[in-house]
Amino acid sequence: MFGKNLCLWLITALLIISVGSAQACVGRILYVGALDTPDGRVMAELLVLLINERTGTNVKIRFMDNNDQLYAALKALDEKDRIDIIVEDTANAMAILKLERKSDLDAELTEAKENYEKKLDIIWLNPFGFKNRGGKANSTISAPLVRRDVLTNFPLLPRVLNKLSGAISDETYTDLISKAKSGDKAKNIAKDFLKEKKFI
Repeated sequence: MFGKNLCLWLITALLIISVGSAQACVGRILYVGALDTPDGRVMAELLVLLINERTGTNVKIRFMDNNDQLYAALKALDEKDRIDIIVEDTANAMAILKLERKSDLDAELTEAKENYEKKLDIIWLNPFGFKNRGGKANSTISAPLVRRDVLTNFPLLPRVLNKLSGAISDETYTDLISKAKSGDKAKNIAKDFLKEKKFI
């Protein structure tokens, strides 16, 4: 009898754990914030499609006119105003933090990550890989950023988004954005890339 009860208890526990894991990234809508530019649209669509395909989470893009609006939305608590995820680069991050840029990009990334986490409650995930989005003279590191409070409800988010870690070279980035500037839809560009990489 004891053995039977123990077996039932174990089965119930496993079911609870499996359901909890399956719903780890399912719940309210996630909002990706971006500037309404060719690169902003493409990078936002990459995140939206990857999260949605991998977790089933409802993800929407909210476009902003400038960085002030973007960062105000990152602090917002109201569902209708907030954004949860953005793509940022270290050059812009240092400007936001009012810090001098560093010649060592890795050191700059470390400083940006530490300050964003401490001062803004925003977590930097792994960089995409491309660095020369503005030419070699303007090299910078880009990565997805997530609000700290979002990670409590979506603990699998870093694992999903980090699939893009190192996946986008300078050449690939230039190609993706060129397609957007030529009139291709950002969603189609992003989907083709993710399928080619077998991320979705």
